[in-house]
Amino acid sequence: MKKLTPSFIAITVTLSLSNSCYAIGLPKAESNNPQCLANVPKFDRPLVKGDINTLPVNAEANQFKAIYPNTVIYQGDVSIEQGNRTVQANKVTIDSTNKNNRMAILQGNINYQDNLINIKGNNASMNLNNNDTQISPGEYHLVNRLGRGDADEMKLEKNRLIILKNGSFTSCPVDDSTWSIKGSTIIHDNEEELLEVWNAVFRIGKVPVLYSPYLQLPTGNKRRSGLLIPNLSYDSVSGVDFALPIYWNIAPNYDATFTPRVLQRRGLQLQTEFRYLNEIGLGTLAFDWLQHDAKYSEDRDRLLNGNNYDDNRHRWLFYWKNDELINYNWRFTVDSTRVSDNQYLADLDSKYTSQTAGYLTQFYKLGYNDPNWDITLGYRHFQAFQDGVKDSLYQTQPQLNINYYNYDFGPLKFKTFSQVSHFISSGKNNPKAWRTHIEPSFNYTLTNSWTILTTSAGIMATHYSQDNIKRNIDRYKQLDKNVNRFIPKFSIDGKIIFERDFNFIDGYTQTLEPRVKYIYIPYRNQSNIGTYDSTLLQFDYVGLFRDQPYSGLDRIASANNIATGVTTRFYDDNKVEKFNLSIGQITYFTKSKTSEHNTELDKNSDTGSITWASDNFWRVTNDVIFRSGIQYDTRIDTVSLANAIFEYRPSSEKLLQLSYRYANHNYINTVDSNSLYKNYKQDISQAGFVTAWPLSQTINAVGSYYYDVGLGQTVDSSIGLHYSDCCWGMTVQYGRKLTDWDSISRSSKYENKLSVNFELQGLGRNRDAKAKMLNFGKLPYTTTF
Repeated sequence: MKKLTPSFIAITVTLSLSNSCYAIGLPKAESNNPQCLANVPKFDRPLVKGDINTLPVNAEANQFKAIYPNTVIYQGDVSIEQGNRTVQANKVTIDSTNKNNRMAILQGNINYQDNLINIKGNNASMNLNNNDTQISPGEYHLVNRLGRGDADEMKLEKNRLIILKNGSFTSCPVDDSTWSIKGSTIIHDNEEELLEVWNAVFRIGKVPVLYSPYLQLPTGNKRRSGLLIPNLSYDSVSGVDFALPIYWNIAPNYDATFTPRVLQRRGLQLQTEFRYLNEIGLGTLAFDWLQHDAKYSEDRDRLLNGNNYDDNRHRWLFYWKNDELINYNWRFTVDSTRVSDNQYLADLDSKYTSQTAGYLTQFYKLGYNDPNWDITLGYRHFQAFQDGVKDSLYQTQPQLNINYYNYDFGPLKFKTFSQVSHFISSGKNNPKAWRTHIEPSFNYTLTNSWTILTTSAGIMATHYSQDNIKRNIDRYKQLDKNVNRFIPKFSIDGKIIFERDFNFIDGYTQTLEPRVKYIYIPYRNQSNIGTYDSTLLQFDYVGLFRDQPYSGLDRIASANNIATGVTTRFYDDNKVEKFNLSIGQITYFTKSKTSEHNTELDKNSDTGSITWASDNFWRVTNDVIFRSGIQYDTRIDTVSLANAIFEYRPSSEKLLQLSYRYANHNYINTVDSNSLYKNYKQDISQAGFVTAWPLSQTINAVGSYYYDVGLGQTVDSSIGLHYSDCCWGMTVQYGRKLTDWDSISRSSKYENKLSVNFELQGLGRNRDAKAKMLNFGKLPYTTTF
């Protein structure tokens, strides 16, 4: 083979065959399975960066012939290389007779490849003046990734467009044509990263299953308007559920998705989502609308769920999530979700919220902060799903919080917390109130590498103005229209950290961290104050050291108690915490109370050690974690709350989680005054497991099961299989969840759901199928790691 000197003609031929814009860049289908890439063209040379057009050209051929003055012929194993690109052919003829239309003719076994694409054909012609190229017939394959096709004729125009006549695309490996898209004309716009197909036919094997006169597909990372992958499922209540998302790329910082959803027994629902990103923040607006729900109307007429129905013809959901940092000091936040009726989430589901919360929140907040001030003005409204809860919830409309910090007093830190709240309720017989609260406090802290001691003193001053007081209702007859409450408080909190090398295991360090906190708050009778935002909190180990057992400000319990606890930790030689165990208690020197009769706990006369709590964390190995917690209350002389969770996760593909939770029914009745849960008869004792495990290289199994030990029944369960090979995937999942209680048959009601989803590798970004399957049930997976 004779090596030829680089020439201008050789450079022109190479540039005509390829420019970086000719890389078709069809939909990417990345694969973690090396077998999928077995016959894919490889680019294993060092990648050349920069302007390749300025690099030298090397040309080789068996024969070189020049016919003066306008023709040059390369013949016999022609090979031309420049930077990342090479072209091979049996014969290359350059004709420069027409200076305005110089042509290059390539013949026989044409093979072009760069770091992005490989093109093969038998005949090709190129205009050397504008680089337009035509290859017939031709086939292409993306380099180092899945994506290939062929065409009767391929044209490269304007250094931007690739036009296929009677062309095709598939992401399946070579010799596997499970699916393909064919079209009479296919145009790829490399700049817009867009594939347009006329007379598009989607085929499974050789069988056409879908036709569209026109189709657009994204070919890169740019967002494109068009159809997304549809969702198909079936449940025992709504029947067949089919949704077809339509994506609209409005602008680089705005987009919208419209999803027509057909529910067999309900009707047609339109789901809409609008996302925005601007200079000061981001947010999502969503609105779902179902004009007429036939199944809901039928259930309401039959009182299938008792009287828990709203008198509405249409069903809808509104969602707005917004986070805006207006400038350095000002911020605006919205987190609002509302539905048309109590049964909406049980019937129609939503990715924005869950029915397990029991209520929805509409929250709006405007905030200001600087080094000394943190001010927020908020509006909060609740939408409860149960009538028994709906009238008892209080909304804050509005609520103003003001925090002032001043650290200019040397070792003393001064803080003032102020709040003005307006409480209203949908219950006509419930009181309404304005509450004004101010709480100045001083804090003094001593700290070094092994100890910390914090002393705090302050006063809590609160004024209530209460209206709509119904004296004929027992729980309200002691309320006063105007109440002033002044309560001082004092606390001292100390912790010491001891550290030593652990003699029994080399390379391990053990710490012992005793902690003691004393709190004094004098007793004030608060029976003349309504309960607007106070709820008894759980006493886990961290909760033992709270200043107050109640949330909110309406109930400030007296305190003359000491909380003691100790934590031990074990660290390996890389300073990774492998194990910790905490145990603590609260000892009361005088009875803690808010009045003589506000709660069941106020009636007790217990002092001494009242509450015990323990928390534990154990990283058995890097793949195994165990957590647990237990709380014991001497006032009911039993374990009040307990939980445990074990998780084994050897890789991102493998997961096994076991969990258990327990709540004593006497504890529930004691601490929760809501009449809906009064006289709760059973302990909550539920065990569950979640697993995701590959059965083979292409099949993954996902399952979950939660069982109520006390009631002897299933709470939530699901099982699913996900198949995914080099070019397509499918998910099949079945679930059964507890939805309600049938008061007539005295039995639990369940809903069964079957979901089937398909995915095609290489068409847009494929979703994490296993993550979606783990969130399939009523109780979604939560990681322990």
